[in-house]
Amino acid sequence: MSQDSYDQIATVYSTDMGQSMAFDDVGYYRKLCLHRGGHTLELGCGTGRILLPLLQSGVDIAGIDESAGMLAQLQQAARALDLHPVISIGTLTGFSSPPCHTLLAPYSVVTYLTDEQQLSLFFRNAWQALADDGLLVLDTFIPRPVTSYTDFRLDYRRQHQDQILQREKRITVLGDCNRIERRYTLLDAAGAEIRTWTTVDVIRPWTAAELTNIAGKHGFGLVTTHGNFTDSLAAADQFVVLHFNKKPPQ
Repeated sequence: MSQDSYDQIATVYSTDMGQSMAFDDVGYYRKLCLHRGGHTLELGCGTGRILLPLLQSGVDIAGIDESAGMLAQLQQAARALDLHPVISIGTLTGFSSPPCHTLLAPYSVVTYLTDEQQLSLFFRNAWQALADDGLLVLDTFIPRPVTSYTDFRLDYRRQHQDQILQREKRITVLGDCNRIERRYTLLDAAGAEIRTWTTVDVIRPWTAAELTNIAGKHGFGLVTTHGNFTDSLAAADQFVVLHFNKKPPQ
């Protein structure tokens, strides 16, 4: 999502996107970072859905996000857990960091980079942020055929504190990209509308081959590929996880 979209959903994110991951990506990244040791940086850390459990587990991790609203929610959650995360404002194409051992770009965050120029900037920044033996780990959903539809279709209705959060969605295919409109409605316990708002984002579902090819142009080599946050990859998997290391200079 754009900064504006994430700012708009920051207070409901834990009920919204935070409950929409069907696989144990948190456990996957926890195991990986504890095994590797050293310093970890998470890009697009949001409200801390991944960062805070890793920090609780002893991972030396910092976070970057472009949404001040999301980072405010992260800080609020951290205080409740007596944690003191190191976080800052930054974008996927414009961030800096002390050298890190592991760089995470989780939850399909790369799909918000919609052209090769943006993706190239991301890989250049990642290369600069990593130590010589560093590892870049990113996940993304595996592209599937998408059909445009003009009506808003119900995604879910979920309990949100003492209220109900409803989300509807419509999609417009724009060549290699998809324009996604999400309409949120917050209802009271009796079902009466409190407020409604809509976010609009354009994403590009990159294939693993496309990501690997562009990464290779910027000094990265593919180490391994996993599916659905396990140690294997199957044709029916919904997510692919790519591990890249820094190639020695030619």
